[in-house]
Amino acid sequence: MISCTEFIPLYSELFKFLEKAGGYDAVMDYWYYISERGIGNKNNKNSLISFLERYKDDPMEGAWKYWEMALTEEACDLLRVYNQEKGYIISHMRHCPSRGMLNSLEHVEPYHDYCQHCNVIYWPVLDRYGLESRRDNTWAENAECRSMIFRKGEDPGIDLATVRDEDIPRQGCRVMDMKASDNKYLHRDFHFHGDLALRYLGEHFGENGVRSFLTDYVNNFYAPLLADAKERGLVAIQEWIQRLYTVEEAQELLSCTLEGETLTVRISESPAIRHLRATGTEPCQYYIEQTRTLYSAMADSLGLSFNLSYYDDTGKAEFSFTTRKYPGVR
Repeated sequence: MISCTEFIPLYSELFKFLEKAGGYDAVMDYWYYISERGIGNKNNKNSLISFLERYKDDPMEGAWKYWEMALTEEACDLLRVYNQEKGYIISHMRHCPSRGMLNSLEHVEPYHDYCQHCNVIYWPVLDRYGLESRRDNTWAENAECRSMIFRKGEDPGIDLATVRDEDIPRQGCRVMDMKASDNKYLHRDFHFHGDLALRYLGEHFGENGVRSFLTDYVNNFYAPLLADAKERGLVAIQEWIQRLYTVEEAQELLSCTLEGETLTVRISESPAIRHLRATGTEPCQYYIEQTRTLYSAMADSLGLSFNLSYYDDTGKAEFSFTTRKYPGVR
């Protein structure tokens, strides 16, 4: 399983994969795909369009409530002001946890135009409900941006590149002023977008494309984990898997047993699949590769044997890693 807390690097690495395969146009195609199938998916009760539809008589309210949920779960550091009288929402992302996470990684570079996806994916959905948006990414490389949503034809004319927090009127407005430390970073809907990534890859590149991408992802993003496992052996993989299920608040679903040269992992239910179904989404046919390909690619990189002995449509699974007697592998 790829934890929802590790989805952002997958996103960034996928953009690189697509650009290498088909240029920037391929990346744009994917962004429009997730705008329609993700942000604009009415079957997902947590999507932007579902919030706008629930408040279709007042779509600004729907937009406010959608981002109130999402930005809280992402543990953002931001100021967000909703001026209902003048009909706009202005947001200063003082520190974006997504871009901030990418910036903090020393072994992989963020996709060169990572923050542009926010400009692309939201406006088609907002437009259907009579709303427009503007965004300024001047400081995106520092994990900072400013954005605004307003009714069509009623742009308040605020210069996002120069406006300061103290210049934003707050009297009579609704205000979110959050620090990252105020909330836990656990945005489970990233599981939905992880599934959507595999779905897109499968539709455009087939099963081999899904496996190829995930194998590259393992060798790039998980390079520090692989180095740790080469040094400490199977216990490093065990600790990493246990940590994933702890941050997902799903420890009760996991059992890990390390005996001699074999690490056996049993999962009674996937917390990711459970969340997908709770929000109205069936995982795609390629979702199994988040287990089968992900862990087998790790094993191949480490010279281990990997065996997936059981997997069902709830994500219930049993698999094992076994040490081979190769030099340099403990």
